[in-house]
Amino acid sequence: MLNMNKHGGVDCPGCAWPEPAQSELGMVEFCENGAKAIAEETTPQRAGVEFWAKHSIADLREKTDHWLGKQGRITQPMLYDRSSGNEHYQPVSWDDAFDLIAEQLGRTSGQQAAYYTSGRASNEAAYMLGLLARRQGSNNLPDCSNLCHESTGAALSQTVGLGKGSATMNDLHVTDLLISVGQNPGTNHPRALTAFKTLKDNGGKIVAVNPLPETGLMKFTEPQSIKGVLNIPETLTDEFVQVRLDGDRAFFQALNRELIRRDALDHVFLDTFCTGVEETIEHLMSLEDADLERGSGIPMSQVRKVADMVEDSDTAIVSWTLGVTQHKNAVATIREMMNFLLLTGNIGKPGAGSFPFRGHSNVQGDRTMGIWEKMPESFLQALEDEFGFDVPREHGLDTVDTLRHMRDGNNKFFLSLGGNLVRVSSDTSAVEKAMAAQELTVHLSTKVNGSHAWPGEKSLILPVLARTDVDKQASGPQKVTVENSASIVSASEGHRKANRDLDLKSEVEILATIGKRTFGDAFWQPMIDDYGVIRDHIEATIPGFERFNERIEQPGGFSLPNGPRERIFNTASGKAQLAINQTDVIELPKDYFLMSTVRSHDQFNSTIYGLDDRYRGIHNGRRVVFVSPADCRKRGLKDGDLVDIVSVWEDGERRAPSFRVVEYDTAADCVTTYFPETNVLVPLDSTAKGSNTPVYKSVLVRLEPLGIRAEDVPEITETEEA
Repeated sequence: MLNMNKHGGVDCPGCAWPEPAQSELGMVEFCENGAKAIAEETTPQRAGVEFWAKHSIADLREKTDHWLGKQGRITQPMLYDRSSGNEHYQPVSWDDAFDLIAEQLGRTSGQQAAYYTSGRASNEAAYMLGLLARRQGSNNLPDCSNLCHESTGAALSQTVGLGKGSATMNDLHVTDLLISVGQNPGTNHPRALTAFKTLKDNGGKIVAVNPLPETGLMKFTEPQSIKGVLNIPETLTDEFVQVRLDGDRAFFQALNRELIRRDALDHVFLDTFCTGVEETIEHLMSLEDADLERGSGIPMSQVRKVADMVEDSDTAIVSWTLGVTQHKNAVATIREMMNFLLLTGNIGKPGAGSFPFRGHSNVQGDRTMGIWEKMPESFLQALEDEFGFDVPREHGLDTVDTLRHMRDGNNKFFLSLGGNLVRVSSDTSAVEKAMAAQELTVHLSTKVNGSHAWPGEKSLILPVLARTDVDKQASGPQKVTVENSASIVSASEGHRKANRDLDLKSEVEILATIGKRTFGDAFWQPMIDDYGVIRDHIEATIPGFERFNERIEQPGGFSLPNGPRERIFNTASGKAQLAINQTDVIELPKDYFLMSTVRSHDQFNSTIYGLDDRYRGIHNGRRVVFVSPADCRKRGLKDGDLVDIVSVWEDGERRAPSFRVVEYDTAADCVTTYFPETNVLVPLDSTAKGSNTPVYKSVLVRLEPLGIRAEDVPEITETEEA
């Protein structure tokens, strides 16, 4: 743990929060979630042959992901073969596993294959996956970013020409004003709170925009400070804006209009670097108070208060996460937030900019490495020149379109580089059936998860080295690299040798061996022997990676080019583009709510560490729905009532049964549940405009009381017997 997030050590496999400058690192530079992530992969528990012999496919389907995750590291390759009549995974040799994959790929077209990756994959493994897919003739490269931050990439590309944030860690420390939108950093990015405290210590202010008053933003205890040792919390948020779900867009429209009225704009910046200014201002000034208040749930008096804070600030940063990106109108919302930054000139200067907080540790790096179904011609040509095979040009499928493709019977082969796609996807039942319909599914995994319970006709589980494990190849111990949310690339090197009882291979070795067995090219083996060779190929094909192997040796790594940071905008016009966005208020039918899904405190993405959410007062359970006391009274509900949650779509109702009502301070007419328990309520065809991201937020639902109370039902715990 003392080597986490430090030069020569292991990068945290949790979130993509940037590390401070190496000179600023204390004795420890990790958070509770990071510690849990390391504990998960260094567990002494084993899911060995006995585990798979005991638990059939049907049995695995009855288990929760929390239970499955506690069974430990997978010890050797496992194969399920439906035609054998044996409903268990059974041991298989690595050679036989590779032969089976090569045989399947040999009879599968590129259009019938999909290669999915989790954001925990390293740059080297992600690059290898993209190379393997394109060698087979496929650009079907769905990834977890499609499900999370695709709306960010779409909006930022349209407005400033780069789908990444522009602010740095130092900008965050010195900004005058941070507007944090749709975030719960206390659970999702705990180390961000230390940066927020530094911001406050430097005189900056924070506005939190969220339907829920998140504990981390409201009260923060710094564990490495004297106050933290004494358990004295500090208030971080100066102004809490309790916005309605999907109301962020209307709030920023109201804020932008108020700043226009005050002429609190940076006219020099707008005249020099922006287009669409006059049209956008005209549109904003045409909006009515009543519509904006109804859409945002925020009175104009509070909008004016935030505008006062903006006027008093020379610099501002807007940060956001999935609370913004997973709505139907998410792209328009982010464009409106960018309107705020552009109108006030808060792009490309110290202490200012956009700061989307990414989730998994290398989700941003995966995209940089070419994990995208629509990579530009320049990258595809560079790949073709470097490796000498015909690289497909036809755009592939993103995650949702891949799942639709699988659902409709048009896909045969599915490979997952980490991740737990069945559980993180919307429309759970449809995805389970789609996965089970594949001819061959291949999962590169460290531990058991819910996706393994839905194998194709044949399914391989290939156990991989974790980031903390020593990865020794022909040239010696290897290191990999990752890219954090601030576009900094750094090295990670595992040191743990405690897994000698496990028959594991690295993700890089597995993917390259599949390529070598299937296509016979000479370029695969050198990349297995020395990952520096992979980095040489990356340098030759992706701009910004000059002297790649050399620069990862410097403490703190190196920064990738970031045009908006330099006020260089790679848009069609060469300027930043302000955008006209519609308010599009969601109208609620009688007795309906808007529902949002969030993580519990004891959870990171699909990994559920425990059943408690101490920040929200929930213990030993996850099937809860948070409802405001006023809404409970209005609808005849009480804390502890059991309800079914029902969503209604063109193809009928979807139902998530037996949730306990928890009275909680949430925005009016809005309820909150945990993901993935309510993913079943969202169909695959409900996606954000312009990004195709599933709409896990602002889902229309009603709560149907079951007429019983939680205390009347015998307690059910997540034991094997249950």
